[in-house]
Amino acid sequence: MGDPVTCGKHEGIYRIIGGISFMKDTEGNSIKLIAGTLDSFSSCPCQAKFIVAKFPAMKYESRSEGSRTSGSSSGNNKNIVPAIASLVATAVVPVFAKSALRGTGNTDAGTEDEPQDNVGEMSFYQSRPSQPAPEPEQHAQAAKKKKTSPPPPEPPKKKSLFDKVTGFFFGEAEAMPLPPPPVVMGGSAEAGMAAAAGGATAKANQDAAKALTHTMKHLSGPGVWSGSLAMNLPFVVMGAIAQSKLKGDKSDLLTPEKLLEVAHSKGTVPTRVRYNWITDDETGRLRAVGYHTSAASGRDQVRVRLLEKQMDGSYEFWGDERSNKPLITWTPASTPGSQDSWNTGNNSPQAGTVTIPGLEHPDIQGVTITTTPVPEEKDFRDYILVFPGNIHPPIYIYLSKSPVELLEVKLYSDFKGRSRQGKYEADHMPSRAAVEEFYRLNYPDLDNDDIKILTSRVAAIVVPKEVHRKISETFGGRNDRQQVIRDAQGLKFAVNRNLDTIKPALKEHGVTEEQLEAAREKMHQLNESMGLYKK
Repeated sequence: MGDPVTCGKHEGIYRIIGGISFMKDTEGNSIKLIAGTLDSFSSCPCQAKFIVAKFPAMKYESRSEGSRTSGSSSGNNKNIVPAIASLVATAVVPVFAKSALRGTGNTDAGTEDEPQDNVGEMSFYQSRPSQPAPEPEQHAQAAKKKKTSPPPPEPPKKKSLFDKVTGFFFGEAEAMPLPPPPVVMGGSAEAGMAAAAGGATAKANQDAAKALTHTMKHLSGPGVWSGSLAMNLPFVVMGAIAQSKLKGDKSDLLTPEKLLEVAHSKGTVPTRVRYNWITDDETGRLRAVGYHTSAASGRDQVRVRLLEKQMDGSYEFWGDERSNKPLITWTPASTPGSQDSWNTGNNSPQAGTVTIPGLEHPDIQGVTITTTPVPEEKDFRDYILVFPGNIHPPIYIYLSKSPVELLEVKLYSDFKGRSRQGKYEADHMPSRAAVEEFYRLNYPDLDNDDIKILTSRVAAIVVPKEVHRKISETFGGRNDRQQVIRDAQGLKFAVNRNLDTIKPALKEHGVTEEQLEAAREKMHQLNESMGLYKK
């Protein structure tokens, strides 16, 4: 029913009722398909109903109503428009996912908190760096060897900051099954590379370490990926929903064929639920959260991308920004020569793992879909992945951000949704309380909501949890009212004093004077860019 059109804002083809499918200028030149005229209604997500005519001479042609001029309309229009509006009101806008509480024919977003079970079954995966498997020993050779006592363990070497940071991002990591006992995410700042910073050897080791692929461990939920799944850091935790596991009437949901069409053009489709990873303020653990996304929210469009099939039968997803290796590599269990094991991203044997202290396990119990606040678009890292030819059901995935690094400096708001690994915290400099006092003194017209947002846009530095809680002069009760008022009147001085207080403790963790001063400079730059003070 109706004519196929595009609205120019949303990807895909929609239907227009009682209106036009083509517009022409006075010379008879066709312009383009467009959704909405003075007497039409469309099913596009923006719910366009008409186009304001900028040129009185512009006229349009309808397949069903003949030629009309945009500046005029017949008296019959007043009678048919209500009827058309009624028809369009009942037309369903297909979406990728919706709540089962919305009955058949209703694809509106939810308005109350509800459990994940109302949408579909969700699975969780977690990355874990791998170590090469030990070289197999021939039995005959092993029999000839004399059994000797193992050498005494070497004393632990003190690791530099470079060792600790690169050890987490490119080196060893812990991998344990989901509780019980707890899962530990891939990566550890305590597992350093052997080389120190600088020199050709360190560079070679870095390059080799970057080549490591992080395998994905299935934590819970139905097995979405059957076979081997590899993912590159920094995508640490992944939630996934196969389209076949979604609830709701099929007539309300986008078909695999439609998703494949959009994937070829790298477009987006509407969905009434999107997901994200946030950091729990109390525990520091990553937590999965869903959000109701109405068309009016401006956050209802999710990217649809096509997986690339490789010659070896595997599938790759590179993301929107090309890098030197794919973000996700999936090797089906049925691929010739493959094994139902975790892929390491190369042709070497299956890799083992090293159990050492690492990240805390994510909170994936009782995922709730909520209404507010919906994150900014830049904070979503979700995609609908479609297989060539739809040989497998499309899969919705959402990825966590990379964990924080020791001594990393950013606006505090930019650390949102990034794991503290159970051992780091982001320390405001200056303190949140001092910045709040600053805004209340200098901008009395700001309301509480504005101040809450502004106090998160302050420089922060990642430090060990014990340094923050035991030594920082602004943590907890140590930041008394008198100190807050004093700091609010000299925010730059407060930053310098706050950092100087924890410098000795940070040096005990391997941080150098040069690194500390570079962090100080960056904090001043960020705070200046926020208008808190001038350097």
